[in-house]
Amino acid sequence: MLLGRVVRAALGTGLSRLTGLARDVAIAYVFGASASYDAFLIGLFIPQALRQVIGEAGLASAFIPVYVKARARGEGEALARSFLRLLLVGLPVLALVGSLLARCYVPILAAGFPPEKMRESVNLASLLFPLIIFISLAAFQGALLNAHGRFFLPSVAPVFLNLGMVGGAVFLAELFHPPILGLVVGTLVGGAAMVLLLLPPARRALGPSPAPLLHPDLKEVGQRLIPSLAGLLVVEANTLVDNRLASYLPHGSIATLQYAMRLFQLPLGILAASVATAVLPALSEHHAQRDDTAFRHTLSQGFLLTAASMVPAVLGLGVLARPIVGFLFERGAFGPADTLRTAQNLIGYLLGLWAYGLVYLFSRAFYALGRPSLPLLGAFLALLVNIGLNLWWVRIWGTFGLALATGAAGWVDAFFLAVLLWRRMPGWIRWPRVVLVILAGLVMAGGVWTVSSALSFQGYWAQVLAGVSSGLGLYAGLLWGSGLLRTLRDGG
Repeated sequence: MLLGRVVRAALGTGLSRLTGLARDVAIAYVFGASASYDAFLIGLFIPQALRQVIGEAGLASAFIPVYVKARARGEGEALARSFLRLLLVGLPVLALVGSLLARCYVPILAAGFPPEKMRESVNLASLLFPLIIFISLAAFQGALLNAHGRFFLPSVAPVFLNLGMVGGAVFLAELFHPPILGLVVGTLVGGAAMVLLLLPPARRALGPSPAPLLHPDLKEVGQRLIPSLAGLLVVEANTLVDNRLASYLPHGSIATLQYAMRLFQLPLGILAASVATAVLPALSEHHAQRDDTAFRHTLSQGFLLTAASMVPAVLGLGVLARPIVGFLFERGAFGPADTLRTAQNLIGYLLGLWAYGLVYLFSRAFYALGRPSLPLLGAFLALLVNIGLNLWWVRIWGTFGLALATGAAGWVDAFFLAVLLWRRMPGWIRWPRVVLVILAGLVMAGGVWTVSSALSFQGYWAQVLAGVSSGLGLYAGLLWGSGLLRTLRDGG
């Protein structure tokens, strides 16, 4: 059952995202929205972008459909071992080149940094680039386990990266000068821990069979991987543009965008990514079997699950934006002005949350269909829109304008992919159920606003705890009363 796969993936991803939230709380306490943390974020940008590209979707979307077909022929293990051999040879070379070229690409990412801040960012980037080795190996291990129906352990692996960063901020920072180097060490240790966690089950999935140096199916993996990576890199280019423009704004602008983006990615990473992760193997199997009816049904269920999770997330986070940011981050080096800026940025991002959830889903559908170039085209169109709106709105609203442009660009991408997918395989949107989801979300948002407003005199903690609990309870009750909960559970 699709919902069962989604739940297993979401449990692990939820734990990962919650520890990621704890990581950001710890970093905010130690470093706040400071120039030093701005420099760290630019230094981490390329490895983090590659983590999003390779870990979130790229490698899995290219490898799993080909692996499913090879496994049906009894060649799955040979293909996996051959692909792993390529990674072990190529990744260290990539890490070395990336570290040596830090002085070349960091000035492009943050052209507005003053000289001292620029030097610090270059040094941090050269130290952080080897993280890509651990990220890529963990992504391969996770894709292999997903193809075998194992979703929990791969989704929980990033917990170790988050814990490493928490340890680096809280315990190691005071041992280094500058303190930000402690965060660098913690990040690298956490990345290595991810690989070690997934190593035993991945070794069992690889099996003992010998593998040719270059398996014939590697060509098809490469043909799928290149447009998949290119499309996701275009998505990450949105963040690059945001950071570059924010580097000309006051100190802490990149940091407040990053804190807001972390909260934006919480429902996206737990819910939308879990739906997409569970859908991809099923869609790949349906397409391999030429079963369009089953493909359409799985896509329809994925669309409804995405709507049922993203709509309340957009509305709930939007209503509680300032209380949530204040409750989580406003302590230590993170002050009230940082809370206000971060909350405003979060609202801008949230306007595109549902759209990006749909992009996750539609991209996986095209990957399963063997058409990875179409998500690339959609991402490129969204990038053009984002750049144009960024240049316009940053002059008016500063970092809020950058966040709002990102949200608007997501809808361009989602609408483009939806139209193409509907032409290829129509009939997968069940409009009456989607309308019910939206109505339930609006009623929930009204209830959350009422509760939060009534408790505003009690402080952020009361608004958040009461608002979140009442919103979840009200929304679950509305889903149950309308029959949507049964539909989501049974796939009817």
